[in-house]
Amino acid sequence: MSNLPASPVRSKRPFRMIAGVSSSEDLKDGPFWNYPGGGYPNKVYCVNNISGDATASGEDWDHAMDQPSTAITAWEAYRAGQTSTNAYNRGIIYIQGTGTAYSALSALPSYCDVVGIGADPRGNGAGIPRVESATTADACSSAGVRGLAMYNMQFGGSSSGYAMDLAVCFRSIFENCVFVNKSTGAFRIVTGGGIVIRNCMIGGSDTTDCANGLEISGTANFNNCLVEDNCIYGTTYGVIVNAYLCNGTIFRNNFVYGGTIGIDDNSTEATLAGNAFYINNFIGSASDCMEFANNGTVRAIGNVANQAGSTAWEDNI
Repeated sequence: MSNLPASPVRSKRPFRMIAGVSSSEDLKDGPFWNYPGGGYPNKVYCVNNISGDATASGEDWDHAMDQPSTAITAWEAYRAGQTSTNAYNRGIIYIQGTGTAYSALSALPSYCDVVGIGADPRGNGAGIPRVESATTADACSSAGVRGLAMYNMQFGGSSSGYAMDLAVCFRSIFENCVFVNKSTGAFRIVTGGGIVIRNCMIGGSDTTDCANGLEISGTANFNNCLVEDNCIYGTTYGVIVNAYLCNGTIFRNNFVYGGTIGIDDNSTEATLAGNAFYINNFIGSASDCMEFANNGTVRAIGNVANQAGSTAWEDNI
């Protein structure tokens, strides 16, 4: 008989939601975060535009809210009440994919995870958690957001405007999201920094083509950003960068197509350190694949391009 002490019995709540077993508390241990013991202080909001209600608490799926905007308003009100502690607790908003699009958003939550649940956001079938605008308004816009993490969401609609238009965005993540079907542009950031955009579909459509894919349109900074593993498309520009400084910013492993220019970087900073780097991207264009205002040659590393529909790809541009 062994004299070793018996192994302790450890209870573990299931990650997958199981009817009659799981509760909203189990969502704290989801795939995008792993707070020890699920005990991180936060607020969880569930959203379903079929079964939800504007007056519901959102605490679980039986009390789901009706729209993302309802949950955003509730979280921001709660967060405002926590400022005296100087603790930046996070909220979590789960948005159920259904057969009906959610209403356009004019604000986004700060220090919050927004997670679409349902079908993958690529495509146009039922079950995608999607936010739409069929008018000239943006599908989603925000005057300022910080600390946002967004996963598995689709933004679009039809007509002009942007799928996502952010006047100010800092220290935020957009992963496995889709921005399509708005003729002005897919995803615009005017001023930003510390942003990760990964594994997203930016531009393109099944109804309305986007003129610009990813647009950094301000004259302020776009520092310390990572744009990787995305498919980016625009009938005019795939990627257009008009920032002043792009310190520490990297575009890598993206497929980019622009009808006029694939990647057009007009950053005004003349020093090498103040510009973005473009590494191992595949770039196509009906005209010019890459144009740089400053230091273009030394900032493009190992890219491959196909210009004006030629039959050959050019290496290391």
